[in-house]
Amino acid sequence: MPRHSSLATPIKIAFFNRCYWPDSEATGQLLQDLGEHLASAGHDVHVVCGQPNSPQPGVDFVTHGTQIHHGVTIHRLKHSQFNKRSSAGRLLNLLSFSRATKRYLKRSGFVADVFVCETDPFLLPPIVANYTRAVGGRFIAYLQDIYPDVAEAIGKAKPGRVTRLIRNQLRSAYRNADQIIVLGSCMKDRLVGPTWSLDGDRIHIIPNWADCEQIKPIGHQDNSLRREWNIDDRFVVMHSGNMGLTQQLDVLIKATADPAWPEQALLLLVGDGAARATLQQLAKALDDSAGPSPQSARVRFLPYQPREKLAESLSAADVHVVSMHEQITGCLCPSKLYGILAAGRPVLAIAPESTDLARTTRQHRIGEVCRPGDAATIARHVAAFACRSRDQTEIQQQSARQLAERDYDKPVCLQQLTSLLSRKV
Repeated sequence: MPRHSSLATPIKIAFFNRCYWPDSEATGQLLQDLGEHLASAGHDVHVVCGQPNSPQPGVDFVTHGTQIHHGVTIHRLKHSQFNKRSSAGRLLNLLSFSRATKRYLKRSGFVADVFVCETDPFLLPPIVANYTRAVGGRFIAYLQDIYPDVAEAIGKAKPGRVTRLIRNQLRSAYRNADQIIVLGSCMKDRLVGPTWSLDGDRIHIIPNWADCEQIKPIGHQDNSLRREWNIDDRFVVMHSGNMGLTQQLDVLIKATADPAWPEQALLLLVGDGAARATLQQLAKALDDSAGPSPQSARVRFLPYQPREKLAESLSAADVHVVSMHEQITGCLCPSKLYGILAAGRPVLAIAPESTDLARTTRQHRIGEVCRPGDAATIARHVAAFACRSRDQTEIQQQSARQLAERDYDKPVCLQQLTSLLSRKV
């Protein structure tokens, strides 16, 4: 097992992840926070990344090559960019970026004190682990999700020879890591369990975060986006972020057709993802079947909002939905929760009881928990939220904000990561 002493002085840290600035996707924005925080502390920070899926509008960036942005040296690689709504296209993009990373490392002879590899794409950790062993340095696996478990859970891959091969390669990389970072206790439980059998002593739980300085609660009467979106007279149920297969948002849309769904409630889906087109078709079909009634406008779609508008966007909701596939326990922890808490909004957690999401929601009384796949119960929960008194709503909003400031604020989590990266092992 490799063990290296970290330097007391500033060190060179290299991150590997397909997504980075100016991408609007969450993992890229979180890595940007971390990289810029470390750079501001005097560390020599590098990010090897790929092409953004959802670049922030109006931002100029080097599409291939090296540039420095806010103190971080970005090494952006060329790779295929097929439509991510195609399963084959997504797979080819992942393979292409993984190969581009391997070629870049071999060609450049890049060295660093610490190599930190995330899981976009999931094939990346063995490449970075093997390279780190060859050139020296500490290897840290930073797992935003656990593959191939996610793919098996949602039915995108069948358990068999291919998934066993992928898992064996990843297990080898993780066993050779100096540290493994996961986002929650349910992810650690999965990795120390019989399927992975990893050493729990090297697995550290550090959640993702929100910037409580940037994201603050904004009252509806002061929220310009509610006026711009013409939703001032609606009870807004929002899902903000990626629209993929792990969220089962089709069930959420079907809940809007249930008789218990309040007439004044609007489901607002903000973001993008592989499932968006299918979800739009489903929503249109339900609208068409409803006919010319007030409920015909029960679902709306909006694009990702600029990061500087995040406080207004998240605060525009009356309640947020955080949804997880029932088979996905321990595979990931949805980072959207922390921005919701920072905005002081309650949560409808559609998740198994064994997830960190469900446990956090119940323990801190920041919302309600509903089992996945039950559209009728989702509709009843929304109706109960809509009927709450102002005092009940304010208590829950205060609880959410206080939890964000104490446990999930950006400075709190970044300090934990900084300490781990500079720890002597």
